Amino acid sequence: MFSIADVVREAARVRPDAVAVSGQGRRSTFGELDERSSRVAAGLVALGVQPGDRVAYVGLNRTDVLDIVAGASKAGAVPVPVNFRLAGPELAAVLTDSGAVVLFGEQPQVDLLAPHDVPALRRTIVLDSDLDSGYDAWFDAQPSADPGRSPGPDDLACLIYSSGTTGLPKGVMIRNRNLHSMLDVARRRWQLDPGDASFNVSPYFHVLGFSWAVHSLRQGAIIAQVRDAAPGALLPMIAGEKARVAVLVPALIDIVLRSPGLDEADLSSLRLVLYGSAPISVPLLTEATKRLGVAMEQSYGLTEVAGGATFLSPSAHERALAGEADLLRSCGQPDPGSELRIVDPSTLEDVPVGSPGEVLIRSAQVMAGYWNRPEETAHSLLPDGWLRTGDVGYLDASGYLYLVDRAKDMIVSGGENIYPAEVERALIQHPSVAEVAVVGAPSARWGESPVAVVVLEPAATVDSDALIAWCRDRLAHYKCPVAVNFVDALPRNASGKVLRRVLREPLWDGHVRRIG
Repeated sequence: MFSIADVVREAARVRPDAVAVSGQGRRSTFGELDERSSRVAAGLVALGVQPGDRVAYVGLNRTDVLDIVAGASKAGAVPVPVNFRLAGPELAAVLTDSGAVVLFGEQPQVDLLAPHDVPALRRTIVLDSDLDSGYDAWFDAQPSADPGRSPGPDDLACLIYSSGTTGLPKGVMIRNRNLHSMLDVARRRWQLDPGDASFNVSPYFHVLGFSWAVHSLRQGAIIAQVRDAAPGALLPMIAGEKARVAVLVPALIDIVLRSPGLDEADLSSLRLVLYGSAPISVPLLTEATKRLGVAMEQSYGLTEVAGGATFLSPSAHERALAGEADLLRSCGQPDPGSELRIVDPSTLEDVPVGSPGEVLIRSAQVMAGYWNRPEETAHSLLPDGWLRTGDVGYLDASGYLYLVDRAKDMIVSGGENIYPAEVERALIQHPSVAEVAVVGAPSARWGESPVAVVVLEPAATVDSDALIAWCRDRLAHYKCPVAVNFVDALPRNASGKVLRRVLREPLWDGHVRRIG
């Protein structure tokens, strides 16, 4: 049972009348999900979709997404969930690179795409549209018979786009066997029983959101989801669905703790909060443990490993509260199914315990490679199966991983990956900007946020607000700098390369961990 199609078919066979997904005022059973996804699959086959073709979705979380994802799998196609926060040119670039032949999209994102050409795209189906070309009319016209296609272990389960070092998003090819391995980790660490509810805010274009949804389906659990992370929506869904596990980033844990009615809410069913993308502070951990009354676990991973690779266990969090606060700087120990090495990035030779180097991971979860990027694949995937993460960290004597920097200059803000190159490319187009470098600065809420350091053209007088507004017209808003610092010159080494470390240093003064 490797493919998403098979997971849905089996769940419907075993628990047809049990609730599979809840959200937006709608509850669907496993039987209904099976029937609806078969209609989507039949419709895709009728559109000429062949095994291996890419089928994209762009929009916020909604119950229809699972119909589309499972339907694409049943048609033998590869689901491509796309970041709904992308600007029009970015969205067109992702769809063009993926070669998506069908797009399911919400109206705002479809409107953004309208001025742009996507050569391979044969059909765009708009959700929540009353038009004959909209999703509901298209869906109702399809037969309910399952086409019966079954992707194999080495076929792609999904193509998820992660920001690239050049600033261009790159597609991470996750095979069914990679996803299956991640689901085994999830089942072993966070056992969900049939009928349990799991709450996850992560959108489907994040590997965590995608893999957690499939994990819940395979376990016969309820996927409790919200459209987005609106503060007023989190606590009611967690309490209302009696979630046993909640997946949140620290910023959202803080929002839940500030929610009106928290002390009166019945959270007796909740037993674990899983978090990632940023470390948690001792005060926040203390308050969350006391007021929520749950175990806490941190996960460190990346899209390229289909989810998590190391975990800071609930017992480690208990030790942190008992006086070993330094453990909270760690992202834990590798799962038994994953191996870690710390190497010199120039020689790939192992470094001593306690010495920083590039983090390498080897696991059955590791991706097949980057879509259409053989050179980047060859750089990141070593012949003996090790993945170069680009993160800099060290292992202590007990095997705990500590991240200290990011070799690839990536900024992680609220769980979203931002590469400086894409922000710099937008800013350098402004006529007043002569040079620019973007770095991550610490953020109490988001872990880190982008800050631009700008050298202006002679006699230019543009201010920071104007440059930020310029970015907001061209980039997803989460990628835009929160501040602009003006300097006379950027620091460079003898080869002329910008020294981002020098720019970051004053921003991170007093922070031991240089990764949000």
